[in-house]
Amino acid sequence: MVTIDTADSGLRVRDLRSGVKELLGRDLLKKIRFLPQLATRPRWLAAFLRDVGLMSFANVVLPSGAAMSYADVSIALEQAAVTWDDLRWIREAWSGPVVIKGVLTGEDARRAVDRGAAAVVVSNHGGRQLDGVSASLRALPEVVAAVGEQAEVLMDGGIRSGSDVAKALCMGARAVLIGRAYAYGLGAAGQAGVWRALEILRSDLVRTLRLLGCRAVSELNSSYVEVPASWPQRGSAISC
Repeated sequence: MVTIDTADSGLRVRDLRSGVKELLGRDLLKKIRFLPQLATRPRWLAAFLRDVGLMSFANVVLPSGAAMSYADVSIALEQAAVTWDDLRWIREAWSGPVVIKGVLTGEDARRAVDRGAAAVVVSNHGGRQLDGVSASLRALPEVVAAVGEQAEVLMDGGIRSGSDVAKALCMGARAVLIGRAYAYGLGAAGQAGVWRALEILRSDLVRTLRLLGCRAVSELNSSYVEVPASWPQRGSAISC
């Protein structure tokens, strides 16, 4: 899966306010002001250190031969950007399926398919990159129409319940991706929390199907949803 909407990090004001940039950086002096907070949570700090602290990315090898650390991610994003030529190169170097994530317009969806994508993911990165961009669900119909039967269309962003899953499937998504639901479950109860989050979503989806009179997700279609006439036709429209 290739993510195309992170040419740079989005402005996350809350992270800046809470000092995430300093805590993830390499300057030890800038971290000193956080020591009193860490001292009040010794159990959390001990667990964090036992878990090796900040993770590194073993699948990203630097010229030095070392794995990329978490602190280097922002720098790497600033120094690199994915282009359509890169996707052509990936397609030539990798014989397996390629999924392009971060598509919000029919034009980009067609480009991705023309360069060998087996699937595209309609996604606005949770609204964290460009906060005024269209919701994924609004962009979904345009992408589905542009791709047709040439590739699978997936969607993520804003999925909070089984009925949200049903809405996306009704509007043409083959499947949805979830991030926040399982992340919350993982943070609350580890692996058991992830299973519980998935169980909640599945139970709600089954309940929604029953209430709609559908025996399976394959019976969902656009007749079960009402799309507001005010929705923009262009998936890339920015709300002002």
